[in-house]
Amino acid sequence: MSLRGTHSDRGAAINERAQEVGNTIGWALQFVVLPNTDYVALVAGPDNVVVVGPSKLADLAVHDIDLTLDALERGDQVLVPDEDGDPRLGTPVG
Repeated sequence: MSLRGTHSDRGAAINERAQEVGNTIGWALQFVVLPNTDYVALVAGPDNVVVVGPSKLADLAVHDIDLTLDALERGDQVLVPDEDGDPRLGTPVG
């Protein structure tokens, strides 16, 4: 399975949503299709660090990324810089 036809429309839509959520939370987010087009990921920051995935499309990866975007938008999950400044997905403290 790859993102072609109507699936590519879904990929464009989730990438747009990732960018919108990223703007809201202060991180550059992007949905990417990897060189092996059966895999996708959610990347963050200027170095495009993978924060969700890589996952196979056949394993509902787009749905999982969509749920992660929901959680980031609600504040149930956050992106925090690790010791190198790379973004890591986590749960807010407090």
